[in-house]
Amino acid sequence: MRLQNKVAIITGAGAGMGRAMAERFAREGARVVLAEIDAERGAAAAAAIEAAGGTATFVRTDVTRSADVEALVAAAVERYGGLDILVNNAAVQLHGQDARAHELSEEVWDRTYAVNIRGPWLCAKYAIPAMLSRGGGAIV
Repeated sequence: MRLQNKVAIITGAGAGMGRAMAERFAREGARVVLAEIDAERGAAAAAAIEAAGGTATFVRTDVTRSADVEALVAAAVERYGGLDILVNNAAVQLHGQDARAHELSEEVWDRTYAVNIRGPWLCAKYAIPAMLSRGGGAIV
């Protein structure tokens, strides 16, 4: 198991690629913290990992909110003793709205920027100190 006893946070882990990564990390031995804004999806994904024999914790997280991200990292450290891996997967996809920038609403742009740019920065901001305290880590 390549990730045996590593602690990994994966954002946007309730569905799609995020959930698939969380499941794979758990199969490889990682203790996975699933960060997801949708509580129902996040809890279901964590429960599925646990049912398959993996180790997982769900933390409802809005990656655009500093307090949520700080609490996410604190939960990983408190529950599993540290943090080794951060996967910044949470993202807003425009689904056809990106073809015409001049028609994109400011509200859509602001939300996209907040999740896709601010979110990974906030996650790194709080994850890096936890990783450094263990001698390093990896951010994807």
